[in-house]
Amino acid sequence: MSTLEPLVTAQSTGVDPTDALPRELLLRIFSYLNSFDLLRLSAVSRSWYDICYDGSLWHTIDATQYYTRLSSSQLTRLITRSGNYVKDLNLRGCIYLDIFESLGIAKSLSNLLFISLEGSRKFDHNALTQLIKNNGSLTHADFSSLMTLTNASCFTISSSCPNLVSLDVSWCPYCDANGLIDILRSCKVLRDLRISGCKGVEDETFIGELHHTARHLRRLSMASCTSLTDESMRLLISGARDRILVDPVTRRPNIVPTKIQYLNLSYCILLTSQTLSDLAYVVPDLCEFELSGIPAVLDDGFNALIPNTPNLTYLDCEECSQLSDSTLNAIAMAECGKVFRHGHFSFCENLTDDGVSNLLKSCPALKNLELDNTRVTDEVVNVAVQVTREQVGKVLGTLQRLVDRGEYGVPPRAEDLTGVILRLATYDCPNLTWQSTLGIMRRNEERVLFNLRRPVASSADLTDARDHISQSDTVLFPTGFIQLKCAYDHQKIIDGHLQFLLMGEFDTAIQLEREFAEYCSGDPDYEFLRYAQDAVRPNLLVGNLPALLNRGGGGGSNGVGGNGPAAGGQNNNASNNFTLGNIMRSRRRNRRGPILSQVMESLPGDDDAVGIDEGTAVQHRRRGSFAGCAIM
Repeated sequence: MSTLEPLVTAQSTGVDPTDALPRELLLRIFSYLNSFDLLRLSAVSRSWYDICYDGSLWHTIDATQYYTRLSSSQLTRLITRSGNYVKDLNLRGCIYLDIFESLGIAKSLSNLLFISLEGSRKFDHNALTQLIKNNGSLTHADFSSLMTLTNASCFTISSSCPNLVSLDVSWCPYCDANGLIDILRSCKVLRDLRISGCKGVEDETFIGELHHTARHLRRLSMASCTSLTDESMRLLISGARDRILVDPVTRRPNIVPTKIQYLNLSYCILLTSQTLSDLAYVVPDLCEFELSGIPAVLDDGFNALIPNTPNLTYLDCEECSQLSDSTLNAIAMAECGKVFRHGHFSFCENLTDDGVSNLLKSCPALKNLELDNTRVTDEVVNVAVQVTREQVGKVLGTLQRLVDRGEYGVPPRAEDLTGVILRLATYDCPNLTWQSTLGIMRRNEERVLFNLRRPVASSADLTDARDHISQSDTVLFPTGFIQLKCAYDHQKIIDGHLQFLLMGEFDTAIQLEREFAEYCSGDPDYEFLRYAQDAVRPNLLVGNLPALLNRGGGGGSNGVGGNGPAAGGQNNNASNNFTLGNIMRSRRRNRRGPILSQVMESLPGDDDAVGIDEGTAVQHRRRGSFAGCAIM
C-alpha cells in the first residue's frame, strides 16, 4: 500500500512561484500596471522590488500623481534606478527635493525628451545646468516659476538643446529678455514659447529676434508683460518701426502672415485697440485669443480682428470694461461664429441682452459662456434654454430620418444626447432672479421618446405615447443638460439637481425642483429648503443626500432606495430609509416637525459633503442604471 507524500506548496517552502518565470515575461506582465500600482507592489518581496523598479517600466515618470505619498529619497531612488530609460519626467510641484537629491537626478538622466520642473523651488542651479547639458535631445521643457533659472541657464539651453520645440519660462524672476535672445537665435524649430511675466520684452533687439521666430510659432504667451506697448507689438508684427504699408488694391498690409494659433496678451495694460488692428491680417490661423484685464481695448479693435480669424474658437475678454454688444455681433456675423465654442466676457458691464442673445442664436457650437458680473437679465437664460432645445431637436430629427431610411438600425446611445451641452456662468448678476434658475432646472428635466418606427414624441406626449407604442421599440432620453453657475444661495440646489439627473434620479430631481419653486415663491408651508439655507452646515442637504439615498435602501444601483435587482439587500428599518419621498410623506404627516433634522441625524460624521461628479454618473450609465433610459 503506497503512502501519500505530503503536499509541498510554495507557501510551505517559502519560495516565490513567480521566481520560476523568466524576467522578460514578468516585465511584460508588470508593464500593464500603472505607476502607483508598481510602487505598491514593490513592497511585496525583494524580487518584486527589483522588477517594479526596473528602468524599462519607467519611460514616463509623472510624479504629480504620487509625490505626496513618496518621500524625496524614494522619488530620487526611483529616478536614478530608471536612469537612461526615462524620456518623460514631470516633477511639477515637487518642492521637497534638496540640493543633493536634485544633483543625483541630474546626473542619472541623459535621454530626456520632455521635462517639467514647474514650481520646484529647491531644484539647485548647478543641478539644472547639469540636467540641461546631459539631455541635448530635449524637445519640450517647462521651467515656469523656477527660482533657479537665470540668464546663464538660458545660454546653456541655447547651446545644448537646439531641437527645442516648446519652452515655458513664465514667472521666472531671474530670467529676462537678455537671456531669451540666445534661445531665439539658436532654437530654430521652436513652436511654443511662453514668457509670461518676463521683464525687458520691450527691448528692440529682443522684439526683432522674436519677429523672425514668430513666423514659425504656433503658440505665444506674453501675459503680464506690463512693459509691452503698441509700438513694441508693431515692431513684432512688421519688423520695423515705420508705418505698416498697405496694398492699394486689396487694402491689406504688406506683412507675411504668421502661423500662430494661440496668443495670450492678458494684463499687458499698456496695449490698446491699435494692436488688434495691426494683428488683423497677421494671424489668420488664430484659434485661441486671451486679452483679459486691458480696459483700454475698444470694440473697433475686435471689429477689425474677428472677421479675419475664421478659426477663432476661444476668446477671453474678461475685465475689458469698454466692450459692448458690437464685439458680440461681430462674432455672430463672422465666419468664426460657426465654430466659436468658448466666450469669457466677465466684468464687461456694457453688454446687454441683445448682444448676448444674438451670440447664443448665431453660434451653434457654443459650449461655455461666462457672463458673471454683467447686467444681463432672465431673457438671456430663456434664450439659452430655447437654443439648446432647438439643437437637441435637430439631432433627434437627424437620427429619426436615418431610422426612417433604414440607415440607423439600432437606438441611439445615451452618450449622443446626455451630458452637459452648455455651461453658463451668471453669478453676481444683479438683474437675474430665481426664475432663471428655475427655468434651467426645468429645462434639464426634459426628456424625449425616441421611436424606431414612429416620429419623435415630446415629453408632453409621453403618457399618450406609452399606450400604443411597444416598449421594445422606444428609448427615453434626457435632452442634454445646462450647467449653470448662479447666485451663491441657489448654487448648491442646482448642483444637487444636476447631480441627480446625471445619475438618472429624475423623480428625486423633479421633487427637489418643486420644493425650490415653492420655497422661492414664498409659501411658508414648505420648510425643506428653508432649513437647508438657514442651517449651520447648509451643504449637508444636497451634498450628502445622494449618498444618503443610496445608503437607505442597501446601496442599490437603480437609484433611490436601491430597489433594483442589484440591490445589496433591503433595509427593513423604516427610520433608516431616508429617501426624499419618505421625508416628504413624513413632513406631510407632521408639518411642524423639522424634517431636515431627521436627515442630519443619519449623516456620517465627516463634515465634508459627498458630491457626485460626472465620472460617477458615467459609471452608473455604463452599468445600465440610468433611470428611464434604455442604455445600448
